[in-house]
Parts: sequence; structure tokens; C-alpha cells
Amino acid sequence: MANNSDGILRIPIRIAHEKLGLSPNQLSTIGFIIGTGAAFVIVIGNLVGGLVLLAISQIIDGLDGGVARRYRLQSAKGQMLETIYDRLNELMIFLALAYVGHVTYFMAVLAFVAIILVTIVEPLSKFDPGFKRFMIYFGYLATVVFHVQGFQMAMHVIFFANLIAFIVGTIMVDYRLQKDIDTQAIIRREREITMGIPQPPDDPPSFLSKLFS
Repeated sequence: MANNSDGILRIPIRIAHEKLGLSPNQLSTIGFIIGTGAAFVIVIGNLVGGLVLLAISQIIDGLDGGVARRYRLQSAKGQMLETIYDRLNELMIFLALAYVGHVTYFMAVLAFVAIILVTIVEPLSKFDPGFKRFMIYFGYLATVVFHVQGFQMAMHVIFFANLIAFIVGTIMVDYRLQKDIDTQAIIRREREITMGIPQPPDDPPSFLSKLFS
């Protein structure tokens, strides 16, 4: 996904870094500021304007990662900064939509909590559905075209998709940890057998080991 977006945005990526001299962290900050502006514009009643600003902030959000990868400027600090900015922008947009009555506060909070759960396990699971803010546009489209509560539906999709991603990610993390434990146990046992140390009976395989074997 990242490589595809880098290819699409290759010219803006070069302009942002080579012509404008912007670093990934500076681009992240600019995207965050514009995303904050998007939430404010929605709150004052300009929904379309807010969504346009949100789209611009997401494009810039794609540039920061592209610049970091293309020019080998990745850093743990930059990754953390981008994650914090992304979550804050999502929270502000969700609350802005709730403030103007397009979604309930309850559903906005539920969706955000599910996103936070995915964010917590993603460094280990490497699994993230990654379409959090994009669903907002589909919510607007559903509202305009079908005259339904599109934003509320979008929040439901965001909630359930991220909840499922959290469950799947947690299982993947548990499996990988169990696999590492099993591998270390095998290595230790082989070493002890070589040294002539008597071995206890084998433990039955774990459920996840059976499932993924």
C-alpha cells in the first residue's frame, strides 16, 4: 500500500523535500494543523469545506511517509509523532461530526476506542485496516445520495472493522510469541539431549500451534 501511494505521489514527494525543504516531521505537523482546521470548519457548519480540508491533510499525511521512505529519513520519533497526530485528527473529526449532529457521541467514542486498540497491537501484529478517515467520505456520499445517516453508518463500519482487526492482530501476536517460545524450547531441548540430560515427556501442542500448523 505504501509503495503504491509513493508511486502516485512521487512528484509531490520530490517537490516537498527537494524544492520546499520539508522534513517528514514538518509535513506531519502541517497535515495535523490542516486536519485540526478541518474539524473546526465542520464545527462552524461548513461540512463540505471541512471534508475538503480533511482530504488535503490526508494527502500531506501520505507525503510525510513517502519522503521518509524515499530519502531514508525514517525514525522512531517520526513514526510516533505521525501516529499521535493521526489519532488526534481522527478524534477531532469524530467529535466535530458528533457536535453538529451527524453521529452520536457514543458511536464516535466507540469508533475511536477501537482505533486505539488496533494502534496498541499494530507494532507487534503489523496489521491495520488503515481506512479510518476514508470512511468519512463514504458516509458523506451515502448521506447525499441515499438520504440516510451515512456518517453514523461510517462510524459503525470503522468500529467493527477496527474491532475485528484488533482481535485478529491479538491472535497473530499471541501466535508469534508462542512460536518463539516453542522454537526456544526446541533449541534448549536439543542442547540438553546433546549433553545427555534426561528429558520430561512432551507437552501437548497449544491450540494456536495446531491452528496455524
